[in-house]
Amino acid sequence: MEEIEIKFPVRDVKSTTEKLKRLGFQIAVGRHWEKNLLLDDIDGRLRRNGKLLRIRKTPFGQSLTFMGPIAATSKLKHREEIECKFEDAGLMMRILDEIGYKVTTQYSKYRTVFEKTGLIASLDETEAGNYIEVEGPSDEAIMEFGKQLGYNEGDYVRRTYAELIGERKLGGADRH
Repeated sequence: MEEIEIKFPVRDVKSTTEKLKRLGFQIAVGRHWEKNLLLDDIDGRLRRNGKLLRIRKTPFGQSLTFMGPIAATSKLKHREEIECKFEDAGLMMRILDEIGYKVTTQYSKYRTVFEKTGLIASLDETEAGNYIEVEGPSDEAIMEFGKQLGYNEGDYVRRTYAELIGERKLGGADRH
């Protein structure tokens, strides 16, 4: 399945939440804590090829997600995403470890998920700052929604949370 998304920086969580509600978005999943574990082999082949393997733990369950490289031809993030849910994180970690995948990066965030026909807007509170991650059926739908929130193309953030958090820890600039 192809995922189409983009992140926008959020300066004020409360005002962004209010704006989403004014635009007709409903809370689909209330604010919750997530832990994300990114895995790779010893040679870093996934990362080097722009791919990602993630285990996500939430109060609602656990999932394993593979994401392909981000297409370079779009302003937004287009990438293949394959996800499955599972019951036992310890067992899944053991399986992945046995075939050579180790946790290379970990990060946590608080997430609130809003939905409106065709769009999912996840308000994420991370150690790299707050962002709204928008997924939708097309570039046009997502870009139009961004305009409704007051964002333009210069505000697009294509980097992953792991990259943003790594940059913040290294004292990097907030590049988009």
